[in-house]
Amino acid sequence: MNRWTRLLIAAAVGLLCACDSHQQSPSPTGVVDETSINDVWHKAKLRGVSFRAIGQEPAWLLEITNGTEILLVTNYGETRSSLPYVEPVLHQEQRRRVFALGADSAVVEILGEPCQDVMSGEQFPVSVTIRLSDTTLEGCGRALLQK
Repeated sequence: MNRWTRLLIAAAVGLLCACDSHQQSPSPTGVVDETSINDVWHKAKLRGVSFRAIGQEPAWLLEITNGTEILLVTNYGETRSSLPYVEPVLHQEQRRRVFALGADSAVVEILGEPCQDVMSGEQFPVSVTIRLSDTTLEGCGRALLQK
C-alpha cells in the first residue's frame, strides 16, 4: 500500500470515529429520538406533567401535574411557586378552563385558541393567561399526553 492510500484510509477512519462519538441513552422502546432526549417538553412529560405553558417578557413557565401540583416559575426563573392542584372550572362552549389558585387570587386561564410564541415563533394549540395580584402574563401551551 502506498503512502497516499494509507493517508486516505487513516483520514476516513478518523472521520468515521468523529461521527460516532455522540453517545445516546438507551430507549425502553429501542427507538431513540434525539430531538426529544434534550427537549424540556419531553422531560416534563416524563416527570408526569400533563400540561405545560410558556410566556415571554418576562419569561415564565407553568406546569400542571393533574392531581398533584401547579408549578409557576416567573421573573426569568427567580420566583418559583408550587401550589396544590385544584380542579379547573370548565366552560365547554368557550373551550376554556380556569384554575383559581389559592389565597393570592391568582387565576390561570387556558383558552382553546391557537397561539404563537413571540420569541420562537412556535405554534401552540392553546393560549394561556395568568392573572396575578400585580401583573398579567400571557403565553402559549399544550397538553402533554400520557401513554
